[in-house]
Amino acid sequence: MATWRAEIKVTNTGSYFPVTVEAGASYVAKETIQHIYSPISIRNLHQVSNRSSSNPAASEASMNATVALIGIIAAAWVFMSFTPWILMLLGGAGGAWGAEKITGQSIEDYNDRDDDLGHGKAVIVLAAALILGGVGFAQGVELKKGFDAPDTPTQVRQKN
Repeated sequence: MATWRAEIKVTNTGSYFPVTVEAGASYVAKETIQHIYSPISIRNLHQVSNRSSSNPAASEASMNATVALIGIIAAAWVFMSFTPWILMLLGGAGGAWGAEKITGQSIEDYNDRDDDLGHGKAVIVLAAALILGGVGFAQGVELKKGFDAPDTPTQVRQKN
């Protein structure tokens, strides 16, 4: 079915206004407009789209599902390829966030201070970020080794 658009006039004194109908051919579109609106005149009847699918919502949903699947596969590949770096960033960010909550001072607060009272708290925040970032990197290296290990079957020997 195709979408057809036309301008119609329904009264002698009124102006033209656009209407849209679904029809397989122009003469069917014209008959549909006449049946629905009973216009005095129809002008500029033209086809605006031709839908090959009978259900455009299903087609759009299928496209969205395909894009989502490609996104999930890409995210898995990125994670498997850069595991140590991703876990380092997550560990460092988590350590900094946790230390900021414990000390009550963020890095931004330390930068804004003019006195030397916040040095200890800033050291705690930075140390937690570095330590947990390092732990995340080490765990990521071990995890990546598991991803990169070849899949070789193990042999089992039987006792005689």
